[in-house]
Amino acid sequence: MSSTPSESIDHVSREEIRARLGDPSLALVDVLPAEAYASGHIPGSISLPLAQINEWARHLLPDPSQEIVVYCASFT
Repeated sequence: MSSTPSESIDHVSREEIRARLGDPSLALVDVLPAEAYASGHIPGSISLPLAQINEWARHLLPDPSQEIVVYCASFT
């Protein structure tokens, strides 16, 4: 599931995300606007709108060993 910039991007199933909710080695990042995050998001996810990634990613995701899953749609 993890990926470095030189590797391809992996796709993660909803089932895998559900199974790993609460896993501290996984960061779930919602890249939708803050208003969309406020109206509903995956429990435990981080709000990091696309427009703010360059500014805030290092602060909100400081652990380089942590796996990161980015999503931009509702969790159904």
